[in-house]
Amino acid sequence: MCYLLHRTGAEMFTRDLAMWLRRRGHAVTIFATAFGDMANELRFASIACVTDLADMATRPDAIVGSTHQETVRALMHFHDVPVITICHDRSDDHGRPAQFAQVARHVAVDENCAERLVHEFGIARERIELIQNGVDLARFPRRGELPTKPRTALVFSNYASHDSQLEEIRAACAQRGLSLDVIGSGTGNHLPDPAEALGRYDIVFGKGRCATEALCTGNAVVVLDPVWGMGEMVTAANVAHSRHWNFGRALLVRPITRETVGAELDRYDSQDAAHAASWMRATGGLDVTLGALEDCVRSAVLQHPVIEVPAGQRTEEASRYVADWIRRGYPSAAHVNIASLHQHVAGLQQSFNEHQHMYQARIEQLEAQAMRQQAETRLQIEQARADADARISEAEHKTHQARAELAQLQAQLREVYASRSWRVTKPLRRISTLVQSNAPRS
Repeated sequence: MCYLLHRTGAEMFTRDLAMWLRRRGHAVTIFATAFGDMANELRFASIACVTDLADMATRPDAIVGSTHQETVRALMHFHDVPVITICHDRSDDHGRPAQFAQVARHVAVDENCAERLVHEFGIARERIELIQNGVDLARFPRRGELPTKPRTALVFSNYASHDSQLEEIRAACAQRGLSLDVIGSGTGNHLPDPAEALGRYDIVFGKGRCATEALCTGNAVVVLDPVWGMGEMVTAANVAHSRHWNFGRALLVRPITRETVGAELDRYDSQDAAHAASWMRATGGLDVTLGALEDCVRSAVLQHPVIEVPAGQRTEEASRYVADWIRRGYPSAAHVNIASLHQHVAGLQQSFNEHQHMYQARIEQLEAQAMRQQAETRLQIEQARADADARISEAEHKTHQARAELAQLQAQLREVYASRSWRVTKPLRRISTLVQSNAPRS
């Protein structure tokens, strides 16, 4: 393998294959130009990890090559060992097959990669075995039943970043009341073991290995890659076809817009998603994949335990390889330091994404705080307005009541003034007033 640093699909495939073969009783060595934290995990499982083939003191029985240049280096070092090459990618240089007489088997992980071997490198289709990536069903247990109406969604991809594509997905989810999270190194939220997290989501956007793991977990899955585009919601009707193409690039035929994403979200059907998940768990387990690879390796070794290549043919193959190497512009010269450069760039990207994620979280926190303060202020204003309205209403009521009492008193006074007794007693009131005015003052 070129390197084991980032836990991408091909790297995890290499890890799973090595550990499974070791559990089956095989001695396993991984050769790569650089290792990350997976090396400790592999060595703890009694799997050797080397960056120099000269460190291997014994001849292996077989070479399983996942990337082009490392496979060529290995077969040139062990010049009579049968080789099984695996094509993991339709376009990248590391997916090119090693075309040497030592190669006993060609393996493609999906039909797209098989087409590459046929149409770009002239390998007959009958010489290619289709062995698709599998999922460790013990690591990815099935979640509970999906809700009738989805509530949570996840973009599961190392290639997702805070860009316009992600915003289109977020907008489509928001329109349908779905909360959206992102798992992947591109956004600074890389999880070495995402199995536990997947069970918390109803709908997952992903491709390749990510889509396969989500399906086995029981999520509804929309085939999507934030860089390449999107496909369809995986259903019971199309899951076999989608699996044949590894939920991969050949299915990503539409742009990512809130309309296209929304159209697939609207196809959500919890019962249909459950049927697709059951099919995936029945056919896509890791033991099925790795058992097929073990059979492929065993068959190659039994059929060709030693591959003796005449010196002239070996020289011709090496010459052709070097000529191709020169024609491509010395790709291996840069490859000597590519792993450390990748690691450095990945570290910078991770740091940048972590800061971006932190600042984004802070912005969202401040926005939420501002919204809460606005809501509280609005509530206080409404409460103050309601209190003022109540006081005004109470004052108006009291004023109305006072006016009513005044009108009643005035009516009573008019009745008194108009009464016969008031007129008869008028002389007496005058005498009383006169007496009071003439009374001596103390």
